[in-house]
Amino acid sequence: MRSEKTFDSNWLRKDPTVLAISFLGWTVPSSIGVSGFGGNSLFGLLNASIGEELAKFPVGPALDDKFWLYLITWHTGLFLTMLLGQIGVQGRKTGYW
Repeated sequence: MRSEKTFDSNWLRKDPTVLAISFLGWTVPSSIGVSGFGGNSLFGLLNASIGEELAKFPVGPALDDKFWLYLITWHTGLFLTMLLGQIGVQGRKTGYW
């Protein structure tokens, strides 16, 4: 017998529109220069550090390199924006708010 309460196999209910909009919603603001980075943007510094690391290709970045700070900060912001966007859209669809 099958139980009335089963696990919803489509629990994620991913929406590609949310992913695209949240990607833009994080990339555009992170491209604005701020005084904390000397007038540079987080996205610009990340791309510049990627270029610097590719220039010395077989050797990877050191553990104390600024590359890791830029990489982790940018991706944390991106994934947080995607998560909150998905929660907001699915909450609106289901009538939670």
